[in-house]
Amino acid sequence: MATIPHSQCPHFDESLSPTLISEKCEECGVSSPTRMCLSCGHVGCCDSTNGHATAHAQSSDHPLIRSLPISERSFTWCYQCQAYLS
Repeated sequence: MATIPHSQCPHFDESLSPTLISEKCEECGVSSPTRMCLSCGHVGCCDSTNGHATAHAQSSDHPLIRSLPISERSFTWCYQCQAYLS
């Protein structure tokens, strides 16, 4: 998978950096690995579990997610660019 500077992602400026309320998947309750939508704050599980983060991105057209828990090891992914952002 590609990694691009966040300045090259046209969707990065659309992110709102919502407040994290819970780190559990809103659909199935899985606590790890989870991803937070950077448009609305929805928390969904990774594709390696039930894929609720990807399903949310596809149904809502929200392109950016951040891996949880948020730390220096977290990553940001853009579904539309199909790339990690640095």
